Amino acid sequence: MEISAYVLPGEWVRPEGIALGPSDDFFSGSSADGTIYRCDLAERVAEVWSAPGADGRTVALGMDLYGDSRLVVCGGKTGALFVYDVAGRTLISKRVVDGYLNDVQVVGDHAYVTDSSQPVVWEFELLGDEHPRAIELVDAGPDAYLNGITATADGDALLVAAQGTEVLWRVELADGSVSAIARDFAADGLLLVGETLIGVCNRGETVQTAEFFLAALELTDNARGAMLLGTFADPRFDTPTTLVANGNRLLVVNAQFAKGPSAAPPFEVLVVPTPVFR
Repeated sequence: MEISAYVLPGEWVRPEGIALGPSDDFFSGSSADGTIYRCDLAERVAEVWSAPGADGRTVALGMDLYGDSRLVVCGGKTGALFVYDVAGRTLISKRVVDGYLNDVQVVGDHAYVTDSSQPVVWEFELLGDEHPRAIELVDAGPDAYLNGITATADGDALLVAAQGTEVLWRVELADGSVSAIARDFAADGLLLVGETLIGVCNRGETVQTAEFFLAALELTDNARGAMLLGTFADPRFDTPTTLVANGNRLLVVNAQFAKGPSAAPPFEVLVVPTPVFR
């Protein structure tokens, strides 16, 4: 049976992040209570991989894999970043900063995390315990609401979406310098496929009235510029937040945020054939 959506079981999941696992599976998390789910790509229904509240984790937002052995999870408003051993389902580290940790990208031995409460990207060492370094995006402004993050193909820079001001920023890892490379790009999660950057975007004054869609940018000038390729919408989108690529398809997390208290099961990760944006 072909799977068109994966189900995250629970009455009030409101899922947010996603990361492909090492064994034909993926991880996702609950923004409502911190549950972490694991789902075999051959199975329709996910399992609870780590229970809500475990290790003081009451929120689970953006996530990424460090190698194939460690799962890195953002704790949102709690300011915590969790690192887990995948095989043992055990906590390796938990570090807390004064911020709202939303999304994460692992580059080398560091995790780079967007802070939605201030224009800062936090740099966490994954093999040490030094206090995280704050990379300040001063030009992004106080209303930036930094959200999605990914790395350029060469690993030299980060691409960071300021969802609040609809600007895509490039952050040089060598010196922390920042430049704007696209505007009118109100993205949540980001996915880089070759030279194409796909963002989970929205347009509207409030989350309840917003239109949600995927927007693709073609990166130019070695990822220092960008031009819009096109957009794609699916009638099943219900406040999508982020995505990953799995072969010739996308896995898109449906959060149901726009429904407010009316959000209800099933909470799903949608399967979407990769659109042709050109």
